[in-house]
Amino acid sequence: MANDLESNQFRQLLLESLNDTVEIVTNFSSITGEIVQIEIFNIPLDYVVIKEAEQGFVYIPLFAIDALILVQEEGDLQ
Repeated sequence: MANDLESNQFRQLLLESLNDTVEIVTNFSSITGEIVQIEIFNIPLDYVVIKEAEQGFVYIPLFAIDALILVQEEGDLQ
């Protein structure tokens, strides 16, 4: 489990990525889309909303995220 500093830095990175295209990796799969909403409450209620390309929205709890990859353009990583 991440310490408070790491959690705050991760939340800040998510907030800076709002409206950007990202790939989020969880234990179950990876999801690519645009971050359209971030809700910061108390764990386990924190979540991020990803809009996938014309497939709808995916709600991902922050505790389920293993990695966040910032995508600039198709296939290019930051």
